[in-house]
Amino acid sequence: MRTPVKAALAAALLALAVGGCTEGSTGIGASPGASAPSGSASASASPGTPGTAGPVASCVAGDWRSTAASGAVSAGTASAKISGGGGIAFKVGPNGETTVDFTGMQPTAFTVAVGGTDVTGSFTYGGTVAGTVRTSGGAAATAGTWEPVGTVDWSQTRLTVDLTEPAQVRLLDNARIGDYIGTGADQTGNVVDVDPLLGRGTYECQGDTLVLAPDGDSGITWTLQRA
Repeated sequence: MRTPVKAALAAALLALAVGGCTEGSTGIGASPGASAPSGSASASASPGTPGTAGPVASCVAGDWRSTAASGAVSAGTASAKISGGGGIAFKVGPNGETTVDFTGMQPTAFTVAVGGTDVTGSFTYGGTVAGTVRTSGGAAATAGTWEPVGTVDWSQTRLTVDLTEPAQVRLLDNARIGDYIGTGADQTGNVVDVDPLLGRGTYECQGDTLVLAPDGDSGITWTLQRA
């Protein structure tokens, strides 16, 4: 199940604030003299097994480029907002085959309010990912459900997370996304969504614009423009 990015960031950064992270430290809640979490699980991610989806809505097939990532959520005493994330190249084939290239991604900024204190930072994905999706409503539909089929190979996708306030800290440094699933995710406080663009949600075609929204109220909404 996808991890809502903003709620996860709020929880992770709340842990960071409580843990007393200092300037130049690495890892969440690191204390002086302690070894920071490495941010990677001992087991490496295995390649995904694409599923067979069949025809997808014709309006989603083609080449796309992200123009914005947005979202806001409250979790307990913390609330977070997210923005940015343009420049991702996204290709959807007629049978749902997808490739995502994060090489040109612009930083995605976040602001988390924890107990009246603002915590700010940004994250970027890097590398590529391939998978398969399916859509509801048939080939002529312009809106419906969006979901992955089979497993997704995240082994070539990387992640960097930087905190700027209240301290400058690189929480995650060009790490493989697959290393954060399971144990690795627990080690890093689940600071990111582990299935960007390929998680379960909804799609809506608006001319040359494609909007992918997560299930429920939490998660990133991606806006893409036809390339």
